[in-house]
Amino acid sequence: MFKLTFIGLATAAMPLVAALPAAAQTAAQTSAQTSAQATVDADYAFYTAGLKTGALGTSLDLRPDGYRVKFDFHTAGLFSAFVHGQSETVAEGRWDGADAVPERYDSLGLWSGEKWQTLISYADQEPFVRALTPPREPDRDPVTPEEARQSIDSLSAMALLVHRVQQSGRCDGVARLYDGRRLMRLTAHTVGTELVPQSSRSPYFGKAERCDFEGLLIGGIEHDKEEGSTRRAKHGSAWFAVAAPGMPPLPIRMDFETIWFGTASMYLTNIRPRKAALAAGAAP
Repeated sequence: MFKLTFIGLATAAMPLVAALPAAAQTAAQTSAQTSAQATVDADYAFYTAGLKTGALGTSLDLRPDGYRVKFDFHTAGLFSAFVHGQSETVAEGRWDGADAVPERYDSLGLWSGEKWQTLISYADQEPFVRALTPPREPDRDPVTPEEARQSIDSLSAMALLVHRVQQSGRCDGVARLYDGRRLMRLTAHTVGTELVPQSSRSPYFGKAERCDFEGLLIGGIEHDKEEGSTRRAKHGSAWFAVAAPGMPPLPIRMDFETIWFGTASMYLTNIRPRKAALAAGAAP
């Protein structure tokens, strides 16, 4: 439960020149300068209740014909002494106009000594769960094939969000996210340009385009003592900016609600371009 909540909400839910801190350019200022193809690695740090709780390494390949996203996450700091977890997740898909069409989602992790795996393939915009470990909880409502149809995974949603900001400088849209257990409706809208303050947690600051989002669980609800909290919409914000020349606009900071820890934050700590995008299905 913790793993699904922590990562799921984060993804509704990403070095500057001469390695010197400098203000980032807003996505609106630079969207016309970035090409349809972008290949970049980025690192993020998670904080909850003022403490570092996790680290996320991301690889993002956006091509004119499709995308590939990889997340490597692990708990960090004192928190990892109580809840130790790590996961590797990959999503691949293609573009259909302005929409993301996922083709494969594969997540494998170890959380407090327990193996977690989710493998989803897609055909005709319908997700098929090929592996799910541990199995669905018996007191969780099943998500029917009709409900899951035309849903996307959380990493495809991230690729879609970056793609839209890259193309237009805006993030407006609605998507339904399915992780093999739960179905969530994610709504995003553009707020406008804001100033991200300088912080010791990240070298990236300055003007950025703020995108607010809301995640609401609409299927796969588990009937337990947390049911009231999981049914309530969770809110968050992401600030997009181009942190280095030639890079796509990425979130330099995200704030989002969690079930148990109040508001958590995610800070961009490093960004590295790669020479060429990986072909779909290629090894990382």
